[in-house]
Amino acid sequence: MVSYQVIEPSPLHQLQINYTSSLYDIYIPLLKKLSKQEATFQASRYCLTHPPKYLEDQIAYLEFLYMNDFLREMDTLLQNNNLDPQLIYLYRLLLNRLNSKPSKAQLQSLQKEKFLHPSLHCLHLFTIIYYYYDLKEYTGLDKYLEQIDEVISTVNEPLTLYYMRIRYHELLFQHYWKTNNPLLAKKYAYKITNTELSPKKICRIYHNLALCNLYTDYRTSMEQAVKAFEAAEKDSLKRWAAIIKNHTIPFIAAYHLQTEKMTTPDPIETAHLAIADKEFTKAIAILENLETWTSFQECYMGAASKNIRLLENAHHRFIHELGDQFFALLPRHYLKRF
Repeated sequence: MVSYQVIEPSPLHQLQINYTSSLYDIYIPLLKKLSKQEATFQASRYCLTHPPKYLEDQIAYLEFLYMNDFLREMDTLLQNNNLDPQLIYLYRLLLNRLNSKPSKAQLQSLQKEKFLHPSLHCLHLFTIIYYYYDLKEYTGLDKYLEQIDEVISTVNEPLTLYYMRIRYHELLFQHYWKTNNPLLAKKYAYKITNTELSPKKICRIYHNLALCNLYTDYRTSMEQAVKAFEAAEKDSLKRWAAIIKNHTIPFIAAYHLQTEKMTTPDPIETAHLAIADKEFTKAIAILENLETWTSFQECYMGAASKNIRLLENAHHRFIHELGDQFFALLPRHYLKRF
């Protein structure tokens, strides 16, 4: 589908639209005549050279910049004192959480805030859920589902509505994945892949889809990991490319015992590959030199040493330390291989 078509509101959603931002008015024509990359870049320049006057425009600008990973430009725009103070507050929270994990107290304080404007109310609810997820509480979305559905239906600007719906699908994917409902998780992941995403989001969603398919389908899992790697390489996302190549792809291969010609500079996944090849002494030698074990590393050590207690403890840690019911299955799978 042509990129601009997925952004334009459907006939149903048009019923709730009563304002169109200047950014939307210039972005759609740009998408019609330029590549997605060039159109998005030019739209980001527009955001900095045409300061938004009205609140709906301010929200659309900041949503566009945030969702397309123009974080420096977003920070610059937030320094404009003419922006709505509530808007600055919420988007500063979004920027800050990228660098530091919020506390439980900060979550509780945020929950007490009130925002009357529909788009700000929606963003407020999303930020609360992000805080829950940052704290590894993936059931935090449950009590807000009805509220989010209601408030999204009142967002009245097309570009803002488009990005709010993507945010919602991202949250639903993460929620269902980490609470071990992979079928539902994949439903929302595929919705996301059919939207216009930033390169980083494309890479991340395929990476997470690869892991979401870990237990069920080696071929699909690996194909999606390769897609994520190719997206990272294409857009020079060096950190993501290294993670996928050195950690994720060997991890999937080791779990499925598909280790032929598979190597990695990552010592932990080297140990994992050794377990797959039944080189248990090699794996133990790597893992026992670590001062402390993560949940994954304790799982690997339990698998290498056939230690039921370590595997059970890793299972407990995945749930109670990481709030991750999906990867809590990993030590159980290795237990069955004894």
